[in-house]
Amino acid sequence: MNEDTEHPRILIVGAGPVGLVLACELLRCGVDVEIISKTKRESPHSRATILWPRILELLDRVGVAERLVTGGHYFDQMNYYSDKRRIGLIRFDRLRGVGYPFAITIPQWRTERILEDHLASLGGAVGYGRTFLGGAQDADGVTCRVADPDGRERTHRFDWVIGADGYNSTVREVFGFRFAGRSMRTRLAITDAELVGEATSSEVGYYLTRTGNMVLAPLGDGVFRVGASVPDGHEGDTADRAFFERLLRERVPGVHGLGAMRFSGIFTAHVRSADSYHRGRVFLVGDAAHAMSPSGAQGMNTGIQDAVNLGWKLAGVAGGRYRRHLLDTYDSERRPAVNEVAALSTRLARIGLYSTWSQTAIRDTAYRIGTATRLLENALAPRLAQLDTHYGRRGRGRRRLPTAGERLPLGWRPSSTTPSLAVERYTVLLWPGLQYQFDQWTAFVARIRDEVAGVTVTDLGGRPPGPLSDRFSEEPLALLVRPDGHLESLLRLGSGPAEHHVTELGRLVSQYTAETATPDPHPLPAAVGS
Repeated sequence: MNEDTEHPRILIVGAGPVGLVLACELLRCGVDVEIISKTKRESPHSRATILWPRILELLDRVGVAERLVTGGHYFDQMNYYSDKRRIGLIRFDRLRGVGYPFAITIPQWRTERILEDHLASLGGAVGYGRTFLGGAQDADGVTCRVADPDGRERTHRFDWVIGADGYNSTVREVFGFRFAGRSMRTRLAITDAELVGEATSSEVGYYLTRTGNMVLAPLGDGVFRVGASVPDGHEGDTADRAFFERLLRERVPGVHGLGAMRFSGIFTAHVRSADSYHRGRVFLVGDAAHAMSPSGAQGMNTGIQDAVNLGWKLAGVAGGRYRRHLLDTYDSERRPAVNEVAALSTRLARIGLYSTWSQTAIRDTAYRIGTATRLLENALAPRLAQLDTHYGRRGRGRRRLPTAGERLPLGWRPSSTTPSLAVERYTVLLWPGLQYQFDQWTAFVARIRDEVAGVTVTDLGGRPPGPLSDRFSEEPLALLVRPDGHLESLLRLGSGPAEHHVTELGRLVSQYTAETATPDPHPLPAAVGS
């Protein structure tokens, strides 16, 4: 489709964490990709510092989680204070069915360096000093104008273009996406600094008062990310040592002052969303697609979820493994998921800025009761950790069987005790139930492997299903699991001949993969959660 057949098929504009993760996903699957950045990374600081458990799981899939954990600082608890007295806490080390029952703090520049090293190991490189100028798309591709570091303008043809170029995205503007929303009234100040009298720990602290709030997140080596709401009346966009030390005295117990400051700044947060994340052959990811309150530190993590969701789909379509309509699900899945995260972040920001006696009394009482009963932890820990991301309709009440769209508590590393998932294709997990005849079941599994193409088949017969053990029933099941670890569909393998179940599963797989026969025009039999 490219006019220049030697040119990469996909252009990613922007080389932050989101763009780099997406480039790594594509390169690992053998898809040619070009990633460009207008400027080199010059600043030693950034706003994004926390990587949550689900994102660490997905980055393990990419191949960089262990290096990030080694290069970051572990924390597993969040403490909430009101007027310098602790009112609540959330622990992440009690999360079940998660590969990383903790989060890490790590400067964004270090995250980018690790990702860029991984990109280089896959044969890729960032084209620094290259600027996306404009483009036009048609049914067969996208023609893009790009300026080289020497100022010369070149025109290239790509099959797809992804805007990962941040809040002020040029890609979003050039291709006519709307970006609606609002700016938050309260400005925020941040610095990375040593705290006199404090040692870095495994806890993040939120300090709430009726005049504003503050957050202290340990980065390791005695350094903390210090964030604070800016008091009304403060002029300008700078915050010096005296500014932060005054707020620390007013809002945080036991902190005597700042040591060395690495940087400081004041910014305005925005809550906005593109009207679509996908238009033709152009996609938006990360801050180019959405902006949210920094409360809860969800922004970068949400963007990495975008990159993984789009990455495996685009790689599969580009490689001829998946049908083209799969790309349409990027917008229909990610926008509702992002909206849920953004709503939570906005709600946390509002709660953290309560200023009346009645508001704070109700909030503090709720935090205390919620902590004592662990309702606060049970409600917030999975959401902050982004473990609750769901790409289907959530079932009402507590359902034992998994539902289509939910994250399964499985990873991608081979294990002798836990089933693992394929990285580049769908996985079919076959559960024989609690009572089955070995010979008949193994023959059935063999037929699935022979006749259902384009998937990896894993037989759970005779082995423990790991963290899924309490989610299975006595009857046999087939689970079609996506490369990102979310359940596509679940089929009950009850009564009826084996031929029926083989055909049924083949029809389901053929909806997504291009390696199976043409889908049957007749409707699929009913499937649980499909």
